[in-house]
Amino acid sequence: MYDRSVLPLAVRPLADRRARIGWSLCCLFPAIFLLFLFAVTALSAPEHDDFCFADLYARHGFVDTVSLFYRSQSGRVLALWLTQVPPAISAAAGVSLLSAYSGTMAVNAALFLAAAALVMVRAWPHTAALQLTFLTVAFAGVVVSAAPSVRDLLYWLSAVTCYVPPALITIWIVGECIRALDRQASFSWMLSLAMSLGGFAAALCNEFTGVWLLLIISASFGARQLLGQPRQIVHHIVIAAAIAIGWLIVVSASGNGTRMEQLPNGGHLTFSVLQALLDSLAGLGRFLREPAVIAWLAAVGLIALAEADPMPKVPQKSKLLALGTIATCLACGYFEYFAHRYATGMRLVERAQNQALILLLFGSTLAVRLLVGAYRSQLRERLTASAFRGLLGPVGMPASLMLLMAGSLSLSSTAFQVRSQWQDLYPYWRESAERHALLTTSSEPIIVIPRHRWTPSLLMTADVTANADRLPNDCIARYYHKSAVYAAAPPR
Repeated sequence: MYDRSVLPLAVRPLADRRARIGWSLCCLFPAIFLLFLFAVTALSAPEHDDFCFADLYARHGFVDTVSLFYRSQSGRVLALWLTQVPPAISAAAGVSLLSAYSGTMAVNAALFLAAAALVMVRAWPHTAALQLTFLTVAFAGVVVSAAPSVRDLLYWLSAVTCYVPPALITIWIVGECIRALDRQASFSWMLSLAMSLGGFAAALCNEFTGVWLLLIISASFGARQLLGQPRQIVHHIVIAAAIAIGWLIVVSASGNGTRMEQLPNGGHLTFSVLQALLDSLAGLGRFLREPAVIAWLAAVGLIALAEADPMPKVPQKSKLLALGTIATCLACGYFEYFAHRYATGMRLVERAQNQALILLLFGSTLAVRLLVGAYRSQLRERLTASAFRGLLGPVGMPASLMLLMAGSLSLSSTAFQVRSQWQDLYPYWRESAERHALLTTSSEPIIVIPRHRWTPSLLMTADVTANADRLPNDCIARYYHKSAVYAAAPPR
């Protein structure tokens, strides 16, 4: 019998006032961190490709716009469809594109948090509600805090649609595969159908997610065979077939060849293989240097140590699953870097690195949980005999996690960016609203608009230029029915 201070979470008296207050406070800081960053979606504004999609939707509608891009630029069918949502809302509801755009980004942020909640609930089936709340907001907060580009994760729709939905679907599928392997369970046909539809949708978002998912499903099948569990061949084939169909739709687009012809540095196999290794190692180094990532993995280990799991663990099996999960995630990340380097000749863009970060963070979470679960009894005994035995107490644990997450999120790269730019966010949005009003109300066919005086990188990367024939000027002009749009110097 363990001492009260190290009893598993599920049997601790959570009704105890101190424990509830402790866990509520533990959730508070990451929740506030997320709430602020999600609230900033109200200040997001369309730019670059957003105006091109808005113009094409206004002239052609959903299907023809996707068809046009499929033939000329890209096969990312689902991403192309989702990027047209703001102009569709604007047209249907009679609201401005600016309002429809910020509303869409707010909904995307809410769906991101809901997806984080789903994967945490599935990954921690024996954990109480307050701990699950902490795991959800902390995981989402760490993703946002460590993201190579927060703008591309939350505030720019063209980037969000290509990489965030497939990342969330991928980690859900990874979680279901590991859950089944760890608990020696089988996929139900309902779950297999959901994984097939989710995998098909994710594969339609970009060129590499389909390969990721096929590798993950193959690893799931191989692990079942290695561990002597029911292989469920038909279930795995159905899921893999749906993913493969989605991936083939994307890579078969005639626009892919057109785009590659515009990038002459691509297509070098040996160079891409070696350079992708260096790129992926640099990305891994950045991942491991983020304070919030290290703090999160420590928090996961501590919660896993106190978790009540009625199923006995086989250490060897748990170690194999943990190592296999990390190896699969690293292989997926490397392939993403390689595919981009081979296709473009350039290093993987930050918006795509966001997807790799989400997968690696979730894979690391599962690996730590599996490893700690395999040696839970021994680790508890050692911790009980040490000076840190209070870490597993009903008050000591939430207090420790609160300090850990508050400190690490405050020191994250995103927190530094927000602190340096927060005063520029609203002025930037106000200038965007004034620009929209000018373009909407002016009857002049040729418009000169001032460049932004406030340029927070959290919300924007580039502005209009003096060249009316280049992006984004040309798309802005067409959407607002102008002959030309030129940039002027910002007012002093």
